[in-house]
Amino acid sequence: TILFIPLSRVVSGLGLQDSLWSLVLVYPSFTIPFSTWLMMGFFKAIPKDIEEAARMDGVSRFGAFLRIAMPMSLAGVLTVVIFSFTLVMQEFVYALTFITDARRFTVSVGVPTFLVRGDVYFWGSMMGACFIASVPIALVYNFFVDRFVAGFTVGAIK
Repeated sequence: TILFIPLSRVVSGLGLQDSLWSLVLVYPSFTIPFSTWLMMGFFKAIPKDIEEAARMDGVSRFGAFLRIAMPMSLAGVLTVVIFSFTLVMQEFVYALTFITDARRFTVSVGVPTFLVRGDVYFWGSMMGACFIASVPIALVYNFFVDRFVAGFTVGAIK
């Protein structure tokens, strides 16, 4: 929320009000810092000896990163992807502020906007919409649950 005013000035300055591109610009501002911090733990957990052995075998530093470090930190990458996807999908404040055209609303803004009229809640429609919106997250999480849990613990234990 501390970034809200500067980001709204940037969006306004670029003329991106009421555009989905405003959200494409804004969402990385709060997903990338956490993702970088989380991935740091995974990369620090990889022993330097493995990278040095790859370098002695003639692999470049970038090649060692791609062939050694990335496969070993796949659980971390998956954790970051699931976390970022979930955070962006459920974000409400920026989407409500930067998008005013009802045809461009995100799911998190559209459901309460269209299915709540004053004190009248259309519970059946709202529950159906929430269920449909949660299906992609549930499928991704259930498909990768083992790696996701491993991803949260690998970077934390030394």
